[in-house]
Amino acid sequence: MSHRTVLRRGRTVAAAGLIAAAAFGLTACNGTGSTDAAPAASAAADNGSGSSTNAGGATGGSGGSGGTGGTGGSGGADTPSAHADNGAKATAAGDGAGRGGDQVARCTTDGMQAGWGSEGGGVPDMKSDQQQTAAVWLKNISGSPCRISGFPGVQLKGTDGTTWDLQRSGKAPQPKVLKPNAHTSFTLTLLPSTSADDHKVEPGQVVITPPNEKQHFLLQWPYGGALVDQSAATRPGTFVNPVNVP
Repeated sequence: MSHRTVLRRGRTVAAAGLIAAAAFGLTACNGTGSTDAAPAASAAADNGSGSSTNAGGATGGSGGSGGTGGTGGSGGADTPSAHADNGAKATAAGDGAGRGGDQVARCTTDGMQAGWGSEGGGVPDMKSDQQQTAAVWLKNISGSPCRISGFPGVQLKGTDGTTWDLQRSGKAPQPKVLKPNAHTSFTLTLLPSTSADDHKVEPGQVVITPPNEKQHFLLQWPYGGALVDQSAATRPGTFVNPVNVP
């Protein structure tokens, strides 16, 4: 065999080796590229873990929400949504009052106090023909952090013995963790009665049932006046908003 023949065979073997090495390297790179599917899996896990739904306002005794609504108030009045969200579709993270809501027990009626007023609402003018706002505060007296989210149940008890379970607004609930002695609040949107011809309700007491609870607070109505009775309609001018939402 000549020297040229040996040289050619050597070059052929070397070239084959380079091609094989390149093919192996290409296969390895394609294998590591499969990590692009991970974000989809992570997104599915996040969606599954973030849906602790709190359907606030479970009726307890004479308390509770969920009554039929009413036709809207006078021109320009805000009205509740017919498809109001019944609970918060997010984990309770707390906004300055605590963190780690998923590991914190729910706030209970026994562990709270309730009363009228907060920084989110003043005294309603019951002689006005425009919608007014009244606020109710809820304070954690349990000695431990607790989580609260959703709609409270609110029932108006008229001085004539009638009752009216207020409909919920279309606002989205926001979860919150309350440290001991911390408080939150919710508001009532009210449509006062100003005409002698109005079908009206004169509130005497208000039954407040915290979200997801059955026991309730009984508060005396402190503001006098009367509300346009829209308890039998679908878009009332008087309704309840979720806790933690201005």
